[in-house]
Amino acid sequence: MLDFNALRERAKDFNITLNDVQLQMFTDYAALLAEYNEHTNLVASADTPTVIAKHFLDSLSLGLLAGEIDFSGKLNIIDIGAGGGFPGVPLIMVFSEWKLCSVDSINKKMEFIRLLADKLGIADRVEALTKRAEELAKLPEKREKFDIAVARAVGKLNLLAEYCLPFVREGGYFVAYKAKLAEEELAEAENALSILGGRHIETKTYVLPGGEERNLVLIRKIAPTPDRYPRNTGIPAKRPL
Repeated sequence: MLDFNALRERAKDFNITLNDVQLQMFTDYAALLAEYNEHTNLVASADTPTVIAKHFLDSLSLGLLAGEIDFSGKLNIIDIGAGGGFPGVPLIMVFSEWKLCSVDSINKKMEFIRLLADKLGIADRVEALTKRAEELAKLPEKREKFDIAVARAVGKLNLLAEYCLPFVREGGYFVAYKAKLAEEELAEAENALSILGGRHIETKTYVLPGGEERNLVLIRKIAPTPDRYPRNTGIPAKRPL
């Protein structure tokens, strides 16, 4: 059964070393998640081994891209569809110079992120916004201002690209966390990536404790996103590029 010492050991597989302070932060995170999940549905199961395997370690898998992305310095990241804070909050717990903009359209989820950030002592590096991505990306102060955009399990790649790439600066990255990624889905996304200024660089496949296969899809922003994207609320989902 996975515990927090196992989290430290398994994180090394993703090129991430956790110190004692960070390990305590993850312990506090799991406790608050379990408490909050009793009245607000953030995750399907908040038992500790499941949270460690399916949420904490999965979030930290971004470390596998250390050879492609320079993680050093004060990076700004945005997490679209943040839910229980994954993957954005675990990432800034590990990368202490990063700042996070966490976005979800459900306010109770953003209330949890604010409470969590305060409890973990990282509130000065976390902005939690109850907003639709389609609306937020139209704001000049958010558009193409982020080094990395992440999204986890919230839709097909062509849809995620329209939600996420408008936030990414030219030369930055969009990383989609995907469970099953068929070649057909990548092929479907080619048109969207071309329109939105992205290019698929590579896909990293890894296996979580318990045997679940996961994928990190790395997209580089190679050109500005045209002003008309993302389209108005609801249209990307109804008519994906």
